[in-house]
Amino acid sequence: MTDYSYAAVKALPKTFLAMTGLTVKEFDQLLFHFDKTYRLQRIAEGKKADETRGVSGKLRTIEDQLFFLMFYLKTYPLQEVIAYSFGLSQGKANRWIHRLSVILKAALADSGHRPARLPEELLARLEAETAQAVGIDGTERRRQRPLDNDAQRECYSGKKSPYNEK
Repeated sequence: MTDYSYAAVKALPKTFLAMTGLTVKEFDQLLFHFDKTYRLQRIAEGKKADETRGVSGKLRTIEDQLFFLMFYLKTYPLQEVIAYSFGLSQGKANRWIHRLSVILKAALADSGHRPARLPEELLARLEAETAQAVGIDGTERRRQRPLDNDAQRECYSGKKSPYNEK
């Protein structure tokens, strides 16, 4: 079975990016805040900050826990699939997803990278950003073509009709 762990995948930059949506450098920056937030939550629960007792299988380290969550959020597989991939039961995978999601949300807020929820907040953030080239990935959709021949030519994309293909 393939090793789904931070240590195994961090040496494969393209694979790491495809699995998490982050570069290894970005992941490590997020990991700092995630680890800090995780430790604070453990202390708030009355547990030792660095205790690993009770943490079994593939999610023993904080790196693997964040990798697990980022992989889940990027690829969004069925919980049964991610559980199998990481050597967990579906129930444990579900508990880890919910527990780690709360920590990630707090870590993002702590690092100043919380997603904008209101249009005003998004506009304020965009005004502070430098100008960037943006490409829009669009998909051609079918539309009702006009009856007038000249108007039809303006709408013609150059593709063959799907009805004429055999």
